[in-house]
Amino acid sequence: MRKVDVVDLHSGFFTNHGFVLNRSQLFFEKVFPHGKQVIFVNLVESSAAYFVEYHLAVRIHAVEELVQKFLPTPISYADQSNTLSQTPDRLGNSYPKKITVSDQVDFANILNATEDFFLNKGFDWLNQMIDPVVLEKEFLFQSKRNKQDFNLVEAAFRATALSKLYNPEDYQVLRQAFLEKIHSQDFTPFTIASFLQFLNHLDNEKQVAA
Repeated sequence: MRKVDVVDLHSGFFTNHGFVLNRSQLFFEKVFPHGKQVIFVNLVESSAAYFVEYHLAVRIHAVEELVQKFLPTPISYADQSNTLSQTPDRLGNSYPKKITVSDQVDFANILNATEDFFLNKGFDWLNQMIDPVVLEKEFLFQSKRNKQDFNLVEAAFRATALSKLYNPEDYQVLRQAFLEKIHSQDFTPFTIASFLQFLNHLDNEKQVAA
């Protein structure tokens, strides 16, 4: 079993729901003028079985173009970076993060369960998060609950960029929340300085992007 084979088995379902297979990168994407939705299907092999993982992601172009200028560690393939990514288990307790596949019967069942997940939850979440204001509220919610399911540094850059660009009323709240988190963690002086430089840029730009 190869990843390309697993991805191809999902192709008809995702295509019917408006996604296009990026054949070179082996992910599904639905493009919008201001960003895109992305679905990743990952296959991991162990000595006993295969594991299938799904990731749902949203990219807001203006945010990614802004943060790439200041992130302390440049991201490879910056044009493919995503603003927020989640696994199914983060969207409901009944959904697993990793699914074990031992034979073809297992995989047939997984396909059905995966389609049910996207129809009942996954597509709805993606459609909500492609709205930059809703996506910004998600970051605000996570910061208030002190629940970090993603890289803190990258979340800090993206959350503050989202609020500055699309919902400036939340900007000072998110700015302060992530500034305190960055200072409280054991980050390098370079990382802290990069974030401070980014905040200074946001503070002094009346209109960072249209």
